[in-house]
Amino acid sequence: MSASPVEFTPPLRIVFQNNSGRPDNKIFAGFVDCTTFVATNAANGNSLAMAAYGSPNWYSLDTLPLGIDVTSVSGRLYFCYDKPWVFNNPGYEPNSGNPSDPNYLLRFDKIEMTYRGMPTDVADTTSIDYFSIPIALKAWLGGTGGTQVASQTASNTTPVAASLSGITTPAGAAVVNDKSEFVRVIGPSSYGSTGSPYDDFSAYLAYLRDTYGPAHDGMIAAIKGHFVGSQQQATPQTQPQDYDFKATIDANCNITLTGNGTVVGAHTLVYSRANLAVPSGIYGANPQFSLDGGTPIYPQNDLYGWMTGDLLSGINAGAVGSMVTLSHNATPVGAMPSADWRNLPKLFDTLQPLNPYFNRYAGRLSTLSQAYNFAYTDRFNVAFPNVTVTLDPGRMDTLQVVILPDN
Repeated sequence: MSASPVEFTPPLRIVFQNNSGRPDNKIFAGFVDCTTFVATNAANGNSLAMAAYGSPNWYSLDTLPLGIDVTSVSGRLYFCYDKPWVFNNPGYEPNSGNPSDPNYLLRFDKIEMTYRGMPTDVADTTSIDYFSIPIALKAWLGGTGGTQVASQTASNTTPVAASLSGITTPAGAAVVNDKSEFVRVIGPSSYGSTGSPYDDFSAYLAYLRDTYGPAHDGMIAAIKGHFVGSQQQATPQTQPQDYDFKATIDANCNITLTGNGTVVGAHTLVYSRANLAVPSGIYGANPQFSLDGGTPIYPQNDLYGWMTGDLLSGINAGAVGSMVTLSHNATPVGAMPSADWRNLPKLFDTLQPLNPYFNRYAGRLSTLSQAYNFAYTDRFNVAFPNVTVTLDPGRMDTLQVVILPDN
């Protein structure tokens, strides 16, 4: 009997293009919070290790002149300017929004990636929590001298910081500087329960309550589509099914979803105004909600979590309550089933041209960067076709990480 073929994962080469103006020995890379990580230094074949408490394993770019060969990774690759952070405890990462964090004034940023040699493997940059270091990604077949197959663009620091500084009250309140040196812009979801300088969606919710809802029989959105199921399908709410829920808003701006899932049956979900208003609510897309009058719970990887993503990504994007039509005699965006929002070609002020009823932080960044700029950006794959970069080994073999200049 012949032996089964041996599975082989071709290595992914990660190379660095440092356009920051800083020397390579002042930029440090580290793989943090990875569930898997197997990689070597492409210049000498030496094994690399994750950065963690008690075992920092940060690598300056001058020690990685040919880059990194990765055979397995799922997690984050961080970059730090001037010095890497010190791990204060197991699982530690700096809190970008907490001035008392010892690494608050350290400038750092990250990319996220999964590579297992599968066609679905991807990488991305993200500015949801903060913006600090501008990073662009390019995927190549045949190395950086071969064919570019995908990219994710970004802008230099100065235009991003200038654009974002004008949307807080007071202006510039989310910009962190160390004396005269820029450190980061804190994202709206990174603040605590109080003290955020960002809009808390009060005007948007009032518009839905006072104007849009009454003109549409009290309905502010149709949360409707198909849930593909969770990886573990042990409960009714984790199984594949269609869902059809009506979203309404009451006098106190609490939002209620009432409807049915084809497996779970009829249910009611209530999102209180208080839980929507906190930074982890609409901005973070992780508000507590009450299911059928029960004790408030956080969204999980199930049907209810998926529907929460529909509702809150629609608010972030400005789709909820939008009166805009995409073509003559078309259904207004706000009246579409939520599943159809993913086909929208443009978001934000295109959907709410009269008022800033959307996530203004993400709206500004969307013109400057193809990164994840708000939770569930990937649900709008027509408006954001490049929010991830393929790491499919059948299509590419090299990921180029480009660190852009400030000015």
